[in-house]
Amino acid sequence: MTAMYALLALALGAAAGLAVIVVDELRWEARNRLPRCTTCGEQHHRHAAHR
Repeated sequence: MTAMYALLALALGAAAGLAVIVVDELRWEARNRLPRCTTCGEQHHRHAAHR
């Protein structure tokens, strides 16, 4: 029974570690994505010149 608890704890730790990696990756992508312009609706850098 103790071995089963050890395996369960290991699986929960691995799942928590994977969740942290996924959340970190999603935050990195959101931070580096080009923002959508409120003037023209395109995705470009924040201070792009509009014609």
